[in-house]
Amino acid sequence: MTEEVQVWVASLDVSDDRYEALARVLPAEEKERAMTLTPIAARRFMVARGILRNLLLGFTGIPAEKLRFTYGSSGKPVLVGHDGIQFNISHSADLGLFAFAPDRPVGVDVENERPVRRLLDVAQRFMSEDELRSLIDTSPEERNAAFLRSWVVREARLKAEGKGVWSGSENPNPRTNLTHRLFTPRPSYIAAVAAPDSDWRLYTCAMKD
Repeated sequence: MTEEVQVWVASLDVSDDRYEALARVLPAEEKERAMTLTPIAARRFMVARGILRNLLLGFTGIPAEKLRFTYGSSGKPVLVGHDGIQFNISHSADLGLFAFAPDRPVGVDVENERPVRRLLDVAQRFMSEDELRSLIDTSPEERNAAFLRSWVVREARLKAEGKGVWSGSENPNPRTNLTHRLFTPRPSYIAAVAAPDSDWRLYTCAMKD
């Protein structure tokens, strides 16, 4: 049976009332983590974590404020006491993506379509030789878009494998059975989601602001 990988798309720039409601469900440690960020980044971080908890309530039935997470060696959060749903989050600028999959790892990444400075230097540092060669062979006019497509796929696959996003020279394992899907969650953004096997379909849902 084909299973569904859900990706919820949400703006992280919300009204003050919405922000306060989302912040109320966060534990002290997440609020303390937000305090280490710039004001805009802190607000978006807390909004994203609040949205995540409210979405997980729908999957687990556990009240948002009572959900507890542990973190893997790469920092990927894992829900304590509920193995039936796995999830991953990503954000770029004011857009947040929240991916959920039943009984299988999932990774998601999103980037806004902005010019990437020193693109080939970044690719040489982080991407595989095949990816770098493909970018070099791409016309300069198309290279930035091609880089962002490769980047979100790379990051989604790494996150599905439980590896760190900024893991140096580490690349996704080409021998894993991951399948990825590219999609456009909003104009001027590119995203990818990855999960094991190919017996799943992508379902996206836009949350109301």
